[in-house]
Amino acid sequence: MDNINSAINEQDYIVIPNPIYDVVFRYLMQDYDSAMIILSTLINEKIKSLEFQPLTFAKKLTVEEHNKDVKKKINKHFEKEKQKIIADDSLSDLDKNVAISEIAIKDPVTGKDVKLLHLDFAAVIEKENGEEEMVIIELQKVAMETDIFRFKQYIAENFQKKRKINKIDQDTGQEIELELPYRLIPIFILNFKIEDDISDLMIKTRQIKSGTFTDKEFDGKNEFIDHLSYELYVVQLPYLKKVEALDFKDNEYKSKLFALLKLFDQRAKKVDNEYRLRLFRKVFPGFLDRVIKRLQTADIDKISWLLLNKKEIEEKLEKELQISKEKDKILEENKKILEEKDKVLKEKDRVLGEKDKIILEYAKSLKRLGKSTEEIQKLTNLSKEVIDCL
Repeated sequence: MDNINSAINEQDYIVIPNPIYDVVFRYLMQDYDSAMIILSTLINEKIKSLEFQPLTFAKKLTVEEHNKDVKKKINKHFEKEKQKIIADDSLSDLDKNVAISEIAIKDPVTGKDVKLLHLDFAAVIEKENGEEEMVIIELQKVAMETDIFRFKQYIAENFQKKRKINKIDQDTGQEIELELPYRLIPIFILNFKIEDDISDLMIKTRQIKSGTFTDKEFDGKNEFIDHLSYELYVVQLPYLKKVEALDFKDNEYKSKLFALLKLFDQRAKKVDNEYRLRLFRKVFPGFLDRVIKRLQTADIDKISWLLLNKKEIEEKLEKELQISKEKDKILEENKKILEEKDKVLKEKDRVLGEKDKIILEYAKSLKRLGKSTEEIQKLTNLSKEVIDCL
């Protein structure tokens, strides 16, 4: 009977790979439908179409950015941690890949762990009045505290992106082409609290235009101002435990947002495996079915991402191996050249030694024959001191 109850209880739960980890979250966001659901729920706007921006990727401090000494230390640390994970029989192959991808890399300057996932999406948003607007949604997921400069750096990069529009010049009445920045929507998903006094699961800053002398707020759209500022969304996952779904059961947006963020609830880590979350199935409404299935697919269909990662790693290793072989070949060739050079120099020294002996013997013979020192110098090029010693 206990076994039957246990089986029934387990059916009330879903087990998914933990999306707080970069490799899982990136896999999730590479699915068009899942990305549409997640981003539209976060910003509470209707997204008509979405395009993943391939020029941006998970940005971590790479070993190539540092000197050779730092590179050796990082590689040594990485390999040590990797072998520990491989030897852990309690983890599946999937979990081992996730764990290896999450090995912390230290910033040699600050000594802090660097862990920041940065993804960009170009989205077409449909407004309530039917107008469409192209925006850039900048998604940054951070597992642990890092410096704010890194956030600002990526936002600044997206401010440089431009879009072209045609507009009628008010003075000439002619159509002109202008380059304008995109409306930028940064979203931060943080697995830590910003400040204790900002204790909300999600913080949103809103663009407010107000006149200094009129004390009047302007709600109208303005190309110049609206595209040189941005609204900001900051999710603080630790505050999930302070939010109760009953508090907003009649608010569709808050209910959907809470359900989405529950997928990141780190309190649901399995006791024997932190790379898995065990979540109560009834918490999640139907609109999240696609997202949950995508996460579960990470276990079922490894070919779509693990083998891709494996291929990238193998290609990188193959390239490094090829470079290493080329270096070894050059070193071997240089070694052979140096060995040949040493042989030539030794042979030269031997020949010169024999030549010197012959000249000395010749000078001795000349001296025995009664030749003067000056005559012997002319014939042998030996110095007067050497000849006097013979």
